[in-house]
Amino acid sequence: MKYMLVSIILFTLTYSNTFSQIHQINGEIYSFDGSPLNYVSILLAGTGNGTVSKEDGSFSLAGNLTEESLINFSRIGYEDLQMSVRDILSSHHIYMKNKIVTSQTILVKGSIGVSGVTPIAFSKLSGTSIKQTYVDQDIPEILSTQPSVTFYSENGNGIGYNYLSIRGFDQRRILVSINGIPQNDPEDHNVYWLDFPDLLASTELIQVQRGAGSGMMSYPAVGGSINIITSTFPDKSNFEISSSVGSYNTRKYSAQFSSGLVKNKYSFYAKVSHTMSGGYRNSSWTDFKSYHFSAVRYDSLLTTQLNIYGGPIADGLAYTGLPKFAVKNRDLRRANYSYWEADDKNYTYTQERHPYEIENFSQPHFELLNEFKINNNITLNNALFLVLGTGYFDYDGSWADTTYFRITNEFGFHPTQNPGNALIRAMVENKQWGWIPRLSINHPNGEFIIGGEVRVHRSLHWGAVNYAEGLPAEITKDYKYYSYRGGNDIMNFFLRENYLLRENINLLIEAQAAYHNYKIYDESYLKNEFTLSNLFFNPRVGINYKINSNWNSYFSFAKVSREPRLVNYYDAAESSGGATPQFEIASNGKYDFTKPLVKPETMYDFEFGTSYSFNQNILSANAYYMVFDNEIVKKGQLDRFGQPVTGNMDHTIHYGVELSAQLKMHDDFTVILNGSLSKNYIGSGSAYYFNGNLSQYVPIQLEGNSISGFPSATFNAIAKYSNQNLLITAELKYVGELFTDNYGSKLNSYKKLYPDITSYSDNRVDPYFMSNIFVSYNFDLNPITEALQLFFQVNNVFDNLYAAYGIGGEYFPAADRNFNFGMKIKL
Repeated sequence: MKYMLVSIILFTLTYSNTFSQIHQINGEIYSFDGSPLNYVSILLAGTGNGTVSKEDGSFSLAGNLTEESLINFSRIGYEDLQMSVRDILSSHHIYMKNKIVTSQTILVKGSIGVSGVTPIAFSKLSGTSIKQTYVDQDIPEILSTQPSVTFYSENGNGIGYNYLSIRGFDQRRILVSINGIPQNDPEDHNVYWLDFPDLLASTELIQVQRGAGSGMMSYPAVGGSINIITSTFPDKSNFEISSSVGSYNTRKYSAQFSSGLVKNKYSFYAKVSHTMSGGYRNSSWTDFKSYHFSAVRYDSLLTTQLNIYGGPIADGLAYTGLPKFAVKNRDLRRANYSYWEADDKNYTYTQERHPYEIENFSQPHFELLNEFKINNNITLNNALFLVLGTGYFDYDGSWADTTYFRITNEFGFHPTQNPGNALIRAMVENKQWGWIPRLSINHPNGEFIIGGEVRVHRSLHWGAVNYAEGLPAEITKDYKYYSYRGGNDIMNFFLRENYLLRENINLLIEAQAAYHNYKIYDESYLKNEFTLSNLFFNPRVGINYKINSNWNSYFSFAKVSREPRLVNYYDAAESSGGATPQFEIASNGKYDFTKPLVKPETMYDFEFGTSYSFNQNILSANAYYMVFDNEIVKKGQLDRFGQPVTGNMDHTIHYGVELSAQLKMHDDFTVILNGSLSKNYIGSGSAYYFNGNLSQYVPIQLEGNSISGFPSATFNAIAKYSNQNLLITAELKYVGELFTDNYGSKLNSYKKLYPDITSYSDNRVDPYFMSNIFVSYNFDLNPITEALQLFFQVNNVFDNLYAAYGIGGEYFPAADRNFNFGMKIKL
């Protein structure tokens, strides 16, 4: 068993004869083998006053301390330790239990913000706090109580397709990484949370950074970044099983095992689970199987870790929203239509979603991580990864005709009628592998990190008629009416310098050069094949000033450029429906694939923040101003798969303020508050309306309008009571009004001039409140079990009927009041 020996030598500079007042503590921290341990977080409990240990293990912490003051020592991979100053003075040798750290020290240093040190706006959730209230929620729901974070789910109850936003920016423009490996799809930029189900059960830390994300990662972040670190390795073996049941026939069963340290060199972790739900909306069921295996080996200078995780998933599709009048109707809001037409008060036509509109997919992740300590000042970290995804979804195609399916005379078929009740199968296969090296160099005034990334992504997409009435006899399931391959070759180079200008001032400089090479090839029928390269330079600079032991402030600036999605250049899956490459036409009448019509977006992000602590309370504020050229915004329409149609807007502006407070009301009772106010509007840009009378597109000027999808305000309140056995957590969330398109408050004015621009007249998601309660109790049943926990959860306590999101005329209702209860047994 490994221990970290903390040898702390404390002395007081100015204090009373009774030692009641201590102004500074100094010390040195060592690992279990006597070598200095750096980057240990040392914090005066209940305040923002803290520091971190240096490369030689030394530290200094100044403040108004007494013998009763509590000091927290923490480091990724080690059990947190809290001791009073009196206890520390009476014990010169303190041991901290080692949880066996993952081989990601450089990742932690370079990407995980440190309170009072890193000049960025961030919040974080530890594995301990996650596991206290985690049952079957997806990551977007768990994170929705963090500042400026919102989420919605297609099926309403948060198990299935879930979408997260930070400051209103959707997850396509948020960098998501697991163990430092980017998870955004290289073609679509989206994050499909259901492809790694139950990941939270294996999570050690999640940090949410707002605004321009760290240059340490692959895709530059516009709205923010989410860093997830998995694979906790406890110091002793344990086995845990859990089971829960809830509303909408929701059930979950799981088991996990940790070996502890084996032969002072190895440790293993394994988890399997099965989550099922009938879904809140009709036919929106889910069936998720999950696995996670991790192993680590420790040598004197080298740490090596293997992670394998994923799970085959199946679900009933529910990607179509509902008209706004259905949101407040307890029966209609659970409907799941593949197609509908409606006025502002009633349906005029509906098409029930067929029960065989389903999805099956599996995407295992393989990670090999290692860290080699070259010497006391230089460390090399490597991450090798492989992702293999394959699956399909079957969806309604009853609207399609012979032209769409390419079964006309032109293609050698002689149909006598259009197909009826067609079911389309869309197949996708993804393969990507990559290498991410990082080198850390410590110097007297800070730390320099340099690294890169090489990633190769390839995909195969095809569509077939899985079933239809009236097809020509020659059409079989092997016939594909579209087929193409996609790819993206990615090369990144980055550097990061954290430089200590003075004892209370540190400067952060980051720079990233990103090369992305999109391609579409092997396209059947039209042969629209191209390769398109983009090279971006993304700099960032920030400064943090520690005004005194209780108060620090920071400022940062970042410039971020990033490419559009591949589908913005060419939606090859819809080529039979009229989609064309979005490139200029050359003089020879062919597409000039070097001149795309859609442009990369560029953001200039200015951030200013401050934090103040007093009497175990923390108050913080952050203001931001973000200016975009060619921002990629939602147009207020959905594609056939319920995904927003996007495009460039010439000039846009986002600014706002974020406030948060952590209030220690009692030793067992804490209140956490956070909220934001923002304005997000179009500086210049147009939408285009097709005027049938003129047979041309007419521009509609949108200057001053709100941008779709951005809430005007958010607020979260969390009250937490916790003692040795009982935990009670109550959450209250408010999300302000947001627009579903870019017409803002002028929609009805536009409709007077252009009556056919939309089929709806209400383009607002109304503000909403919602609340949750979680209660758990731990029973001590030794020697039968190490721990038995019973828990009970109530979501949407006040049974509010609301829509969590909307796009155009389609709204996505959240589930009404629902319940969950279960137990965990630790052996």
